[in-house]
Amino acid sequence: MWFPVLCALLSLALVENSQVKIHIPPSSSGNYPRLRLNQDIPYLQKFTICSWIKPHFIQKEFSTFISYATIRSKNELAVCLSNKDGNVKVGVNIAKSYIEMQCPNTDWAVGEWYHVCVSWFNRNGHLQVYTNGYRCHNNTNNNTIVRKRIIFGDGVFIVGQDQDSFDSEYDADKAWFGDIADINLWDEVLTERQIKEAGKCEGKKKKGNIIGGLRPSMTAIGISISETELC
Repeated sequence: MWFPVLCALLSLALVENSQVKIHIPPSSSGNYPRLRLNQDIPYLQKFTICSWIKPHFIQKEFSTFISYATIRSKNELAVCLSNKDGNVKVGVNIAKSYIEMQCPNTDWAVGEWYHVCVSWFNRNGHLQVYTNGYRCHNNTNNNTIVRKRIIFGDGVFIVGQDQDSFDSEYDADKAWFGDIADINLWDEVLTERQIKEAGKCEGKKKKGNIIGGLRPSMTAIGISISETELC
């Protein structure tokens, strides 16, 4: 039987690259392994967020690996894998609006690493999703979401769970089970070339100016941290 470990404040400032991963084990009622960022997120009019993910299991509906909740919305920003019809897509929730993107160049499989990037610009609501450097698309070819809105600041950024309130009201059926590495968040829209570079082990990698890898101070609850075979 698995028991949650004691919540510990991690000094991840020593981690300087993507050679470290976090492993999030299965969730159950009352047990929700996760990583919480211990720094403020600013108000955002545009952003790009990238991460390496390796699912150990893909939930029947949602496997949420990024969840950012604010006083305005429990789903200010969330990114998940959607598997509602057996066709895995990348789901993005911004300011209570949700869209799913099909990634035709990606064969989703348990135990494989994928580099996922999401960018958004509030002026026109343009949303871009990339997996392993390839662009994903919406079935309606309408890649816009919540125009002229702002991502609120001062919220709670969680890795591995879907928040229905500030760092609480979790659902095991929406949780992530697997590994995550090299989370980066920028307050700008990266170019396609920069996104492709961010998913490489060599070359000019642009680190996030808000979240830059697993370097900020974070609180770990029920997860493990180890080296990764990525690079």
